[in-house]
Amino acid sequence: MLITLVVISWTIFGTMLAFMLFYTKDQRHQILGITIADIHEKEPEVQDILRGYRRACYLVFLLSVGLSFLLFLPAFGTYTEFILLLLALVNLFLNGLVVSRYQRRFRELKKEKGWIYQQARIVTVDINVVKEKGKAGLSSFWVWLFLLLSFLPTAYLLYVPEARLLYPIAVSLIGPFCQLSVIFIYYRVLRSHTPALSENTEINKAYARTLERIRTVAVTLSGLSMLVFWLLFNLGILAGKALLVVLLVIALLAALLAIAFWQQKKTRAAENYFFSSELQDGEHLYEQEAVYKWGFYYNPNDPRLWVPKRIAGMGWTFNLAHPAGKFLGLGLIVLVLAIFTIVFYSSAKDYVISENGSQINFDAAMYDLSLEKSQIISVSTLEKLPPSTRTNGYGGASKSFGHFFVEGYGKCLLYVYKQGGGYIVLQLNGENPEHVIVNGKTPEETEALYRSFQEWLAE
Repeated sequence: MLITLVVISWTIFGTMLAFMLFYTKDQRHQILGITIADIHEKEPEVQDILRGYRRACYLVFLLSVGLSFLLFLPAFGTYTEFILLLLALVNLFLNGLVVSRYQRRFRELKKEKGWIYQQARIVTVDINVVKEKGKAGLSSFWVWLFLLLSFLPTAYLLYVPEARLLYPIAVSLIGPFCQLSVIFIYYRVLRSHTPALSENTEINKAYARTLERIRTVAVTLSGLSMLVFWLLFNLGILAGKALLVVLLVIALLAALLAIAFWQQKKTRAAENYFFSSELQDGEHLYEQEAVYKWGFYYNPNDPRLWVPKRIAGMGWTFNLAHPAGKFLGLGLIVLVLAIFTIVFYSSAKDYVISENGSQINFDAAMYDLSLEKSQIISVSTLEKLPPSTRTNGYGGASKSFGHFFVEGYGKCLLYVYKQGGGYIVLQLNGENPEHVIVNGKTPEETEALYRSFQEWLAE
């Protein structure tokens, strides 16, 4: 379990590094979120800034990986999941500092060189291009087909009721929800603005058709990647292959990044092919970095709630200046704080087992339980826990508690430490759960707990 968590942390850091390096590529004539003309992009001073930025990104990645080895220290074992989240937050913060520092250097260079472009955005709309929208894109048939196929795990759970013991049916709807998001992005792409930089309408129309094709193919490939991931992910969960699940997550992230890189490359090539002369000197560019604050799109003059992300192909984000965007931003902050609180509380709180006359109580974070003596049929010991699947509980590196489906024992409530040295099985006369499995932090504590159960039942 610990190795799996460390691999997950490295995946997070690697993905963040890839995003940071993508930021050095030309995105709608911006580098590091700073507007720059093609002719100025090749200046030695600009390349020096980008080299320093890349070195800083690699340094943050190596530092984050180094700090992840803290997870192997016994002193931090209890708080493994919380430390993992904290490291992810620290990595995000350090990368934000790197971006902020090199953006400042970039702005200073632009001011020194006099590379200042139009301050007000002038949007040229070619009506003939607008009429072409929706004609050149890849058919929407595919994204709707992917949505339909994403319901296969749900259909399987409905057809095989016993499988729902391993995998709640509500979880199987995550895939369809993600595919609905892909459909939303697909139609947003069809309606998105296409620059009309040429005086020649036919050139604008040809570029619009090319760009629409590139965008819709990228969205469709993203939907296909997510569908393949989702189907294989469900197979991995049902088969109990945790390592396969981690590998699938890495493969999905790699696929999405590759698609984003492909879209970026094709879009830049199309711009150069159709508008190379118009974009060389920066005459058609406008300053737009002021619309980003704290890494979020913030433009009170833009009536849109959803806007494309700065890295092409990576989907859409919300406008934090929009009234609904403020609500979404607040909700995001609350969600992050709630996750940190729950993970810290779950990691820090130990189980407390106490007797109260004919009743025994299990006190655990969010999974308390009280049992009457009459509910317990037998007490036995178990050297090794059989393969199990979490259905509604907490499965950490040092302990697990909550509802699990354990092979050979059915529905169980677990209150177990990974280093407890054996397990105590309480067989109940009900079916939900059928057993309660507990232990102590050490083999000695587990043995003492087993004797206390026997004495309590014998009273």
